[in-house]
Amino acid sequence: MSMSVLKVLNQPGWNYKLSSEGVSILAPTKQDATSLAQNYGDVLTETAAKIKGKVRIGWKRCKHPIEFYGWMGLQKMPAPAEASDKPGEACAKGERIFSREKVFCSQLYLPTGLLYRMIAASENHRPVSIVRQDDNQQIIINQAMSNMLQSFPKIATQRVMTRFWLPEDLAELQRRLRNESRFIWTYCGGLNEHTWAILTTEFEAFEVEGIWYRQGTCLTTPQPVPIPPGAYFQ
Repeated sequence: MSMSVLKVLNQPGWNYKLSSEGVSILAPTKQDATSLAQNYGDVLTETAAKIKGKVRIGWKRCKHPIEFYGWMGLQKMPAPAEASDKPGEACAKGERIFSREKVFCSQLYLPTGLLYRMIAASENHRPVSIVRQDDNQQIIINQAMSNMLQSFPKIATQRVMTRFWLPEDLAELQRRLRNESRFIWTYCGGLNEHTWAILTTEFEAFEVEGIWYRQGTCLTTPQPVPIPPGAYFQ
């Protein structure tokens, strides 16, 4: 582990230990843990690779520690300090963009179930997005979706999607998601603040660690239309 990280760990309130699984770090607060992950993500990933284990950062009463694995470096994942939100598994929300080659995410906590879907999205040639159901925030998109939306990943992965749906269509979507786990639907939606289109999308509802998400995979080329009455940007 680098001297810069060791200097942080040797400050009052920090603790760390080695085990058969790797390195466990106890930070004074969640903010300190997040700061360490964002500023030294590349170093921690390199350490995990060298010890063939993982580096875990936790804090008092933390249920979901931030974790770095050696394969992140092998997969050429940008470190949190360069990108945005997520190491392999982490806690809380951030403001940066974590990218894995062709996929982007703005949520700091990435449990295994989301990680698998993120990897699958990076390998899908169709536009894919994942939206958190409780607040309708789009948190994951692949490069194809970024291109389709004509939006920078940093902007697209922080979007609250209520602004890009007609209220009646969004209500119908939520109703169908409660009753059907997977379906295909053609509707009118906003690609960005200036462009709306007719979209045909396969939607899928899924749950990870008690939180519901919806994944959308666009199946056809969007057909631009005038911004409809009732749209947020109309």
